[in-house]
Amino acid sequence: MKLTSMLAALAALAVLTGCESPAPSLISLEPVATAKDTAFDNGLIGTWEEQADKDLIAIIRRADSGGYQISAVSSGAVLSFQAQMFRLGDDEFLDISPADDNDFRIPGHAVMRLWISGSSLRWAFLDSDWLKEQITALATHNSDGKMQLFSPTAAVRAFIAANGADEKAYGKTATWQRIP
Repeated sequence: MKLTSMLAALAALAVLTGCESPAPSLISLEPVATAKDTAFDNGLIGTWEEQADKDLIAIIRRADSGGYQISAVSSGAVLSFQAQMFRLGDDEFLDISPADDNDFRIPGHAVMRLWISGSSLRWAFLDSDWLKEQITALATHNSDGKMQLFSPTAAVRAFIAANGADEKAYGKTATWQRIP
C-alpha cells in the first residue's frame, strides 16, 4: 500500500528547500524530539530569505506550546510547520512537521541539521543515500522514492546520535539570510 497521504506533507516541506532542492526523502512517523530534551535557540527566531530564491521567505516564531512555528511564504502561498529543536552534542537539529491537522494525512517528521551564525542560517535535511544505507536496524518502508521510519522515537534518536553528525548524512545544504 502506498502512503500517498504523506505526499501533501512532503510537497509542503519542499517549499522550505527552495526550487532547486527536493523534499526530504526520509520521514519518521514518530517525533524525534522529546519533551525532556527540547532545546531553544533565540538565534533562529526572525524572518529569513532563501539565497537561491529571493521569493522564498520563512518566518520563524516561538510557539505558544514551546518549539517553533514556521511559515514559509512563496508566490503568495503560505505553508505552516511546527518544529522542535534538539541537540546532540554541539549539533542542533529540528524535528519539523506540518502544522495542520488533517485526518486524511499521516504526519511525518523530517530532521534538519542547523548551523546558525549571526544573520546566516544554513540547514540540510538528514536524508542522503549514505544515511539510508545505515538504517538497517530500523523498521522502514520505501514507497514512491520516500523512506518512512516506523521505529519508536528512542530508536530513531539513537540512530541520529550515531550518524547525524557525519557530513555524509545530509542532502543539499540551503543558505538563508536574516531579513532585518
